[in-house]
Amino acid sequence: MRGNLQSVIERDEPFVGMPHRAQHDRVRSILYCRGTGAASIAGIARRLASAGRKFEVHTFARSAERTVLLEAFDALRSHGKVYHHFDLPDDLSAQKSAFAMSPTHASTQIYCSGPPAFTDLVERHARDWVYAANIHKIVLDEHTA
Repeated sequence: MRGNLQSVIERDEPFVGMPHRAQHDRVRSILYCRGTGAASIAGIARRLASAGRKFEVHTFARSAERTVLLEAFDALRSHGKVYHHFDLPDDLSAQKSAFAMSPTHASTQIYCSGPPAFTDLVERHARDWVYAANIHKIVLDEHTA
């Protein structure tokens, strides 16, 4: 996805469909985002909420003021778990990401969106817990995320 933050926020949310396996009632979904990756993850979280599916969201940002769609995520708290992680050094962000997945079932769906370094980190942690086909990455350009 290329473009600036303003164009991501102004246009309709990107459509990211849920894989067929995620449609089972008992499947857990864990969603991660950093930067403008929040737009895609917010859209997925809304779809999961409207379908009555279990989910938790982890947003990573430098501060609450710099968190994209903070209010949109907070509005989903009645449907799923929402965690905001602010101003964490890289090693602590990695620990928070890994902790959220451990332990989980191999059928858990992992969604992550943000810059390549972030999505690669989440993917590395997810491979220890879930099937590779259950890891869904939305990689953004480093300059927009």
